[in-house]
Amino acid sequence: MSETINAAIVGLGRWGELLVSSVDDSDIIQFTAAVTRTPAKAEAFCAERNIKLSDQLDNVLNDDSIDALVIATPHSQHFDQLMAAAKAGKHVYCEKPWALDAVEGRTALDAFAKAELKVAIGHNRRFAPNSMAMKEVLESGSLGAPIHVDGHFNSNLAPAEGLWRDNRAESPAGGMTSMGIHALDMFINLFGRIRDVDVQSTRVASPIDVDDSTLVRLNFENGCTGHLTTLSATNMLWRISVYCLGGWVELRDQDKLEISSIADGTSQQTYPGYEYPAMATIKAAMESFGTAIAGGTDFLISPEEIGHATTVLAAIIASAESEKPVTVG
Repeated sequence: MSETINAAIVGLGRWGELLVSSVDDSDIIQFTAAVTRTPAKAEAFCAERNIKLSDQLDNVLNDDSIDALVIATPHSQHFDQLMAAAKAGKHVYCEKPWALDAVEGRTALDAFAKAELKVAIGHNRRFAPNSMAMKEVLESGSLGAPIHVDGHFNSNLAPAEGLWRDNRAESPAGGMTSMGIHALDMFINLFGRIRDVDVQSTRVASPIDVDDSTLVRLNFENGCTGHLTTLSATNMLWRISVYCLGGWVELRDQDKLEISSIADGTSQQTYPGYEYPAMATIKAAMESFGTAIAGGTDFLISPEEIGHATTVLAAIIASAESEKPVTVG
């Protein structure tokens, strides 16, 4: 393995290009190959970076110079691509969700563990400074015992009409797979494992056949409660609020944090340079993956958390379809 990790991007749409661009100046990980369905659309982008371009996944799976794959393809393709990567001995960073099915998600994770390969997931918001500061506040105990977490991730999916996200097979439970999964990951990061979910998901006004109002009630194994809202037909909003015995703490976007303490009053913090899409967080996630491969540290999000989030997502989808509460797992 070379000193710098050589990666191949699989799926070179808008987000795939952001993943590649985020590490243009990195000494830890670099992209040397790309796989996309329509190479002609990516020729200029890849030529500028001296990236070998192909429309065949096997070309990078069989390339011994490639250490890792970064997968940014439609959700329904993830499982087959993950299994192919594990068989080929490639480490993988996969965009969320890891998989749409809980059994497939665990099967893929087991394959990577058996092959002693590193896995990572595209939850770049974990690397935002306000997210890390919120976790530090809660772990310090300064606000007392946690009670409830409330999360919102909303955006307008109407521009996806005619693209791969504009159908229920790729976007079950409305905005969960494209947006709500980020809030779900943050819930697990802050409160731990989730015991059960109860979901209401419906299409109110969206011009595409995807639910635009998805509401998830959660109970955690530690006894705390949670509520996750993801709306897919309005303007963007990213907000996580945690309520404790001694006050509350809220992050908004990737650059703002507010703390309201019964004892100490209210304070606010802004972190310049982390406005959407917060390229610094994408770079941090990619470099954490590269460092994990090189043997320095583990990726910030563990395989156990990836597996649990996949299982919870499957339960949310099942609850949305059945309109009944579902026990996780």
